[in-house]
Amino acid sequence: MISEVKKRAGKKRTHDRIFFACLVTLPLVHFFIFYICVNFNSVLLAFKSYNSDSGYSWVGLQNFKNLFSDFGKFTLYKKALKNSMLVFLVGTTVSTVLALLFSYYIYKKASRGKNVFKVLLFMPSIISSIAMATMFKQFADSAIPKLVQTVFHKEVQGLLQNPDTTMGAVIFYNVWIGFGVNILLYLGAMNNISESVVEAAKLDGVTFVSEFFKITLPLVFGTVQTLLVVAIGGIFINQASLVSFFGTTSEEEFFTIGYWLYKETVKNTLNNSNAGLPQLSAFGLLLTFVTVPVVYLFNFITKKFGPSVG
Repeated sequence: MISEVKKRAGKKRTHDRIFFACLVTLPLVHFFIFYICVNFNSVLLAFKSYNSDSGYSWVGLQNFKNLFSDFGKFTLYKKALKNSMLVFLVGTTVSTVLALLFSYYIYKKASRGKNVFKVLLFMPSIISSIAMATMFKQFADSAIPKLVQTVFHKEVQGLLQNPDTTMGAVIFYNVWIGFGVNILLYLGAMNNISESVVEAAKLDGVTFVSEFFKITLPLVFGTVQTLLVVAIGGIFINQASLVSFFGTTSEEEFFTIGYWLYKETVKNTLNNSNAGLPQLSAFGLLLTFVTVPVVYLFNFITKKFGPSVG
């Protein structure tokens, strides 16, 4: 009898291990193919230089040394880094706060029209990004100036054309375009909250606001944390839709790191020049070395000090 129980327990452990292995295998294979294999040559390229006569040659860390020396010389790097951080901090903060509040309102109040709201808010994510950017550009640079001229009899530049409002308009667009996705994710997490928890909170006399901070937010914080980690991981690759608005003709004042990398890569490709690619590879690898520990640190801090139900 005991041996039979042990055999069953052994089979169960074996089945559990096989199941776990199957679950882990897919992401590992995905990581190996779409990250390691795809980027393998790019990583090696960061330690090489290119000469039109001799081709590629190994230079060790020279590309990284050039990057550190260039960072102090060229203001473009600093502008791009500043804009990347601005897009991340303002965009992520505004988007997260508004999406959470709006999702909570729909979750608690709008029981009848919430499906309509979901569709309307998600529409910008369904339509092609180029089409949405084109429509927004026409609205910002044509419709708004005409509206101001009609109402206030005053000539003004378009929001994207005016250097004083360009970055604000770009940040607004990026917040708006991702708003619907965030709403769906947060609302989905809120709808998964157990009714018994909500009922118990009501019996204890919890208010509408207190329920949000003490019950809802802690229970959906895992979703918030995941989206913030993704946003942090994309700080240096986010071109903030500048390509959709300006192609490769954006003013340097509005460059982000992601846009600069894109533009330089396109320039080298169109000119059939490989001379700048090793430096770009080194820059991308350096950004990876910076981003990975920041993501892990943020993940650790939010798990340790994040809100809890209370």
